[in-house]
Amino acid sequence: MIEVKGLTKYFDGEKAVENLSLHVHKGSIFGLLGSNGAGKTTLLKTIAGIYRADQGEITLEGQGVYEQPEVKNRMIFLADQPYFFPQTSIKQMASFYRAIYPHWSEERFQQLAPAFASIDMKRKLHRLSKGMQRQASMWLALSCKPDVLILDEPIDGLDPVMRRQVKNLLFQETAEREMTVIISSHNLREIEDLCDHVGIMHKGKLLVEKELDDLKADTHKIQVAFRDERHEHAISSLLDVVYKEERGSVGIYIIKGEIERIKEVFSVYTPYVFDILPMTLEEIFIYEMGDAGYDVQPILL
Repeated sequence: MIEVKGLTKYFDGEKAVENLSLHVHKGSIFGLLGSNGAGKTTLLKTIAGIYRADQGEITLEGQGVYEQPEVKNRMIFLADQPYFFPQTSIKQMASFYRAIYPHWSEERFQQLAPAFASIDMKRKLHRLSKGMQRQASMWLALSCKPDVLILDEPIDGLDPVMRRQVKNLLFQETAEREMTVIISSHNLREIEDLCDHVGIMHKGKLLVEKELDDLKADTHKIQVAFRDERHEHAISSLLDVVYKEERGSVGIYIIKGEIERIKEVFSVYTPYVFDILPMTLEEIFIYEMGDAGYDVQPILL
């Protein structure tokens, strides 16, 4: 669906994105994670055709995006700071979107009205709270029935009820229309609920791009109490230990690799305690960043 190949983008001689490649499947929800300043927003804006790539290419079903109105008509980008024309209401903005986007659906706009009932159709948008402005942006975007929806921090400022509402709407659109969604967010717990694929960026590069289930299957948190301290050193030499922390006689390990191999290695030493603990996406993200040189010590969750 969306192909990014060898993308590099400079600002004032500094690389914001460096030789980045990724693939986003049609009908998927792709979560883009990364440290502050990793280049996530630059990547999203370049995918949306707002920025021109300095090197590499971005295509939507084989067609270039930049300066291609027929391709851009199929995409909506919602920035982290909602923007509307001065002194306009949601009704007036809907008239503008109707004139710009050929796939605008008045029927869908009306269908979505109950989901965003807290927004007064005639009230000036600049007088609304940040959360309500985000709701208005989402309402307009979904009414355009885009093939690709690109969201930069879409749930920031939304209350828990509206977060659930927005997530349900995104699930509905991807299931019914195979809309493709790319989301950048620092709220990893929300991303974990939403996404089936994730990518992790750091310093302009893509560290990881995997299905969420595969990413979780490759990183494990182990709680163990050894019979002999020498066994601990042997484990570190046999497995890919990303992080370890001692809590009295019990050690907590973050280990990459196949779980059966990990079980096999630990079983040789018959530890007093051996438990496999569940890992969240937030924990996986932290230790992927640690592998990339980001200071994560000591932050075991």
